[in-house]
Amino acid sequence: MSLLFLKADFSDSVLITQWPKYISRLPGSSVEMHCYQNDTDYDYKYWYRQIKGEGPVLVGNIVGTADSLEKDFETGFKVSGTEKKKWTLTVDVKEGIDAVYLCAASLHSE
Repeated sequence: MSLLFLKADFSDSVLITQWPKYISRLPGSSVEMHCYQNDTDYDYKYWYRQIKGEGPVLVGNIVGTADSLEKDFETGFKVSGTEKKKWTLTVDVKEGIDAVYLCAASLHSE
């Protein structure tokens, strides 16, 4: 089981840095991924999961310091953001799920 995590440094005049770039872990362990908004202090922060051949799906979001997960991600996922510029996704690794995780930030809600 391997999780691929790709760094995304693109948007209209907003630089967001993700790390680590790649993660590979065995089922039963957990992984932690981070994002940082370099030039902005947007309150709305998001995590998405994309499985090969499918579109991105919202995992959860953080507004200020309040976090929430989407219904299908309430078990095995945690989003957190104790710092204004940095937010984190923790995922319990499961057998047979290879995915790309992407983050985003917005000045306003979706």
